Amino acid sequence: MSLECRLHLSLDPVAAFRGLRDSAAPEPVAVALLAELAGVRFVSMEARDQRRARDVRLLRETLSVPVDLALAPTLDPVGTAFEVRPDRLTLVPEQREGGSAAGGLDAHLLRDALKKHVTHLRDAEIEVGVRVEPGLEQVKALHRCDANVAVLHAGGLRRARGPAEQRAELVRLRDAATLAHKLNLRVAVAGGVDLRAAELLAQVPQITELHLGHACLARALLVGIERAVTDFAEAVARGRRQAD
Repeated sequence: MSLECRLHLSLDPVAAFRGLRDSAAPEPVAVALLAELAGVRFVSMEARDQRRARDVRLLRETLSVPVDLALAPTLDPVGTAFEVRPDRLTLVPEQREGGSAAGGLDAHLLRDALKKHVTHLRDAEIEVGVRVEPGLEQVKALHRCDANVAVLHAGGLRRARGPAEQRAELVRLRDAATLAHKLNLRVAVAGGVDLRAAELLAQVPQITELHLGHACLARALLVGIERAVTDFAEAVARGRRQAD
């Protein structure tokens, strides 16, 4: 029997779109409310500036679903977490110029710093996720850091050319997810998850969260956020049925 696979929506594309004209619209919390009604179970946002921090606080006050604050470990995650009080803080790489954070952290190389951050955050009763590449050594390093959630980056699956490369990336993700589950880490996948990837990843029973972002919001421009979320939920359901 597969575990439940929850949809987790990043609101960073909404905030980026808003920033194109330095406008008040679209309001991330409005999009989040519609997404919540459609079945999203978690929302997230990167804390790049005071405006984004204000967004996160407003999300916490407004939504009934948990809020995940994404932050690079170099930006005082503990201090920011105490100020904003998210339900979860996910440590991610530094953001790309003009875009969102890319790839995963090297949890093995940064193990001492990560261990310190995770300890302080968990002492404050804040759940901690860490985004890493889907490698076995990375998962072991997360276990040693006492993180709660292994967020596996699926960029390799998105870049795969042809069925053979796609199968290889899925095996890599499946192996990492299996090990993380054995080590009592919850397993999420992030990074370019489109409808096809959602269905494929949902076939991995250990994955309990799919982190949606650009692909979901791009689809929402055509069909609306409620329909876009429903389409992803249906893709996950198809994948889970195949897994069972």
